Amino acid sequence: MALVNDDNPIHNEIVPGQLVSQMMLMAMSLEADQCQINYVKPILINENIEFIEQHEQEIIAINDDGEIKIKISLSTKK
Repeated sequence: MALVNDDNPIHNEIVPGQLVSQMMLMAMSLEADQCQINYVKPILINENIEFIEQHEQEIIAINDDGEIKIKISLSTKK
């Protein structure tokens, strides 16, 4: 978080959801105005996260225990 000059003390324990959602959007070649982002659960520092495309309209960030952390749903066509 030092790289992005993030002074929020909670980010010493959890990863900013906005940062992860931006990475997910880049993976799908989407813009934020093309989708709905649902922050389901906090992502802990050093927690393994995988991006999975559920189907053409949805991608999720999931941890090793199968917990969905972030869900992005496409709201308009690319």
